[in-house]
Amino acid sequence: MSRVLITDDSLLQRKTLSAIVAEAGHQVETACNGQEALEKIQANPPDCLLLDMLMPIMDGVQVLEQLESRGVKLPVIVLTADVQEWLKDRCLELGVQAFLNKPVKQDQLRQALNKIFSDSVSTTVPCS
Repeated sequence: MSRVLITDDSLLQRKTLSAIVAEAGHQVETACNGQEALEKIQANPPDCLLLDMLMPIMDGVQVLEQLESRGVKLPVIVLTADVQEWLKDRCLELGVQAFLNKPVKQDQLRQALNKIFSDSVSTTVPCS
């Protein structure tokens, strides 16, 4: 079971996203801002990060920059109501795998998670 860290300052968004992610068969953790997310990632890195861009204390870009500076590599799906082209470009530079517009549609989130987790599945053949 994959662990997904949902980082969003909106309790409603965290609850809604948690239900979708859990229903898709993944374990859910949440953080209400970027600083809390970084602390959770440092303590026990998740298999995927769902990341809001506009949050108090530390925004999504700052989280991505901190992850890069610390050498932390993990799949990230950005969730936002408004992605300006410069912001999208910066996020891509920082390794973001997908962008989903808010309000997030359940099928789009499932597809993004499925792509991330199917891409990370090993294709090695066991020894006989």
